[in-house]
Amino acid sequence: MTNVSIKSLGIALVLTSTVSAATKDVSSFYTSYKFSPVEEEKFEDSAYLSMKKEWSKQNRKVASASNFQEGDLSPDYKALRAAWLNVTTGEQMEKILQDSYAKYNTYSPDSKYFLSQMHLALPLRGIVWRMRKLFETKQGFLGNKSTHVMAIQALRGAVTGLKALLPTEQTDAGIEFFTEPSKSMTTAHQFQTMTDFQNYLMTSVSPALVESINRIKEIHKATPNATFVWDNKMVFGTGTFDDEISRYVGNGPAEVNLVIAGLYRAHHDLLFYSSYNQDHAVAVAGKLGAHIGIDSGIFSSKRNDLGITDKERIAVLKEAASKHKFLELRNYGGTKFGNEALNKAYVSLKNSVVYFERAYGYLQSKDGSQAMALNPVLFQPEIAKNLENAILNMKAIVQGPKDVRDPVSGKVVSIDLPAFYRNPPESLSGLMATNFESGPVEKTIVNAKGEKLTVRNYTNGRSIAWDNSVWEKYVPSAKGQNANYMAEASRVINYSFGTSKVFGLPGFFVQ
Repeated sequence: MTNVSIKSLGIALVLTSTVSAATKDVSSFYTSYKFSPVEEEKFEDSAYLSMKKEWSKQNRKVASASNFQEGDLSPDYKALRAAWLNVTTGEQMEKILQDSYAKYNTYSPDSKYFLSQMHLALPLRGIVWRMRKLFETKQGFLGNKSTHVMAIQALRGAVTGLKALLPTEQTDAGIEFFTEPSKSMTTAHQFQTMTDFQNYLMTSVSPALVESINRIKEIHKATPNATFVWDNKMVFGTGTFDDEISRYVGNGPAEVNLVIAGLYRAHHDLLFYSSYNQDHAVAVAGKLGAHIGIDSGIFSSKRNDLGITDKERIAVLKEAASKHKFLELRNYGGTKFGNEALNKAYVSLKNSVVYFERAYGYLQSKDGSQAMALNPVLFQPEIAKNLENAILNMKAIVQGPKDVRDPVSGKVVSIDLPAFYRNPPESLSGLMATNFESGPVEKTIVNAKGEKLTVRNYTNGRSIAWDNSVWEKYVPSAKGQNANYMAEASRVINYSFGTSKVFGLPGFFVQ
């Protein structure tokens, strides 16, 4: 585990939340918001090719767990480590992050590389406490019992897992950092509406991601062949790694490029999530929870059903879309905010594939090394047989229309990923199923003894048709096909190497 894990914890608390912000009210936010500029990268960039050529000249020798040691750490990294290992509270953690952020330019490249990722935690200080009112039932009808309970259980599970795996004071400090307010915060820092939360994602988290990406790119450009060494003691605490085995982990050009790819993908996900209205998300989650019997509130009449069918689920979603602008493109305040967010998201998605391909390229024909964060031997075609095909597919898909093939059935589907970002649907509800399988809810089977056995018909209510006039903009091969075509297209897309990693729309809406 490296500091990337620390960074990922913070991002995950935001990006995997069950709600996002949106708005049904026109506000000055849309007219005043300025998107962070993101440079569109090229796959065959001349500067990258030059760096790669220089790297290829080097003979990266076989490394063992003892290849990296204390002497490979810079003095300022050692100072940061000493301070970090003395952290016992969220306040202390925040102070180290703030102080190192203010002095960022004074550090050596290895410290800058790791700090640029760790600083992503700063806008997430107390994020769980700040979101609390969005889930609680006390806040009018915004929260509901099912979402409140699920949120608490998810957090309890995460905290319990962290405490079991990493029983250190630093872990306690991290939990406190993300779940509790700082002493400088007041109740005014809590999000009162989903709009507050989403606006915060856009104004604070998105710029932090872009800054982190740019800083790491600058470090890589200045030191293209460097290997930055991480000390795992910073995660596992004092009293660990006494025998030094697996303590130090190298981050070379492959790892650096993979980190950049991951950050670009996180930026894409945040922008995509913020492009559409999710203002009714908690209420929707509550209604869906009521269908499966986990809410005893005002929707408890739905509990007579055993589970929820596609038909019932989509009816709830479409009702919210119709009555509350749920999943509507956020072009509010006379702006094209939603469209612009998706345009930026597309650039970040494409860039993530660019850097993922570069990371893969750096790993090819290099000797195995368990001391590196990415062991090159695990990424060779002999081991990862389909990885290269997946990268080639993703690379083609993010650049334009592409035919993708299911290697199992041999069927081909044409997709146009850029079209979704350039000409998105005004409402995502249009991508949902339009017809469902009918038939009895229960069936009777007569056994060999003549007994009548009642069984549930689990296909009742399943999705069987979609609106091809909407889908054909993004899946051109849907034009003129039967109404159930998108089920077949979804199978092809999921079986085609790497396709669903960048074109995941069917996975969300064809079910």
